Amino acid sequence: MIEPDTATAMRPQPLGLFDGPAGLLLVPPGAGVDALLEALATGTVPDGTEAWPGASRVVALVLADDVETALAVLADLGDDRVAAIDRLVLAPTPDHLVAARAAAGDDPELRTVVAAAAYASGLSDEPPAVDGIDGEFAVLALTVRAARALEFTDPRGALRSLEEALPHARDVGPVLTARVLGSIAEHLHHHRGANDDVLALYDDAIRLLAGTDHRELQAGFHLERGLVAHQLADVQRHRLTEAVRSYQSALIVLDEMHHADRFALANMNVAVAILSMPMTQASDQVRLGVAVQSLRAALRVYRPDTHPWEWSSSQMNLANALQYLPSTHREENLQESVELYEEVLAHRSRRSDPVGVARVLANQANALAHLAVWDHAIAKYTDARDLFAQAGDLDAVAVVDRQLDQIDQTRGDRT
Repeated sequence: MIEPDTATAMRPQPLGLFDGPAGLLLVPPGAGVDALLEALATGTVPDGTEAWPGASRVVALVLADDVETALAVLADLGDDRVAAIDRLVLAPTPDHLVAARAAAGDDPELRTVVAAAAYASGLSDEPPAVDGIDGEFAVLALTVRAARALEFTDPRGALRSLEEALPHARDVGPVLTARVLGSIAEHLHHHRGANDDVLALYDDAIRLLAGTDHRELQAGFHLERGLVAHQLADVQRHRLTEAVRSYQSALIVLDEMHHADRFALANMNVAVAILSMPMTQASDQVRLGVAVQSLRAALRVYRPDTHPWEWSSSQMNLANALQYLPSTHREENLQESVELYEEVLAHRSRRSDPVGVARVLANQANALAHLAVWDHAIAKYTDARDLFAQAGDLDAVAVVDRQLDQIDQTRGDRT
């Protein structure tokens, strides 16, 4: 049995600074640990596991996804009380929970970590208590309680816990503060919708992370901010430019290899935002080229079997954009557009989505008409018209009829 001593954990601990289990790990005392903890709180993360002093290397190993070696380091620490708690975090078992509780003893800070780890792993249904703790330990307890409130469909209670955590986070440093601000922003966006307050929260979080080593976290906030601004653009058109800037700021860090889904999402939304902007000046055509390249990047990740909705949307937007992209290779662009529509049609059902199929057919017919492939264009338009008529979409039928009349007129003019 591990005998708890009377010393509390060194402060500030890196609790909550990282995602996943790394954000629950404690660092035991040792040479160089004081400087490390201060650096972590202000946003400096040592590069490489060897740069972390002593047993703090456990955190670095977990950040590098090497949990097995981290557990081996903890085993070498024997009956160290922090090691017992960290073992619970990395290998949550009933036996490790018993040992961690014994190690924590009556220390309210250590008990907080044990309770949070047990709750996160499903070994306990009780979140940490908040009494008698402050700083990063209070933030941990309150964020766990916020998550529990959401499980019980209590968004107001969750928000209260997050807002109560904020002053404690400010006492610790900019990174933990940014994380709490980001959590509040995400909560408000999800439960109250996009608004200026959510944008301001993300702006504060992004600012706090400037110059820190948490560039991926900051990029994630840029992406979320872009999504909020994009939604606001429905009624505040100037927000489209803000959204594009936010997405592009995220893409400075998010890359295809390490952040595939967020990389694709940011690229897809850059394109959607650009394509929503009016094209009134010659310089606007440059933006259209950016949209095309962004959609091509998104489609390197999105495939019909893994991301069917995102793939279809990106494919359609790319096909549409290629029809109007100024280029010395206009015919090749139009032919590619026709092929992209054909790929979408191969994954659409006339039975379950007749109007969706009709829209693809009409767009494809438009590209064929630009290529002067009249007979194929007419066949596609006619097919689309029949589907629109069956669905009772008379406005769409009228649009197709005008396109067919235009083809007749154009063919007549050229004979």
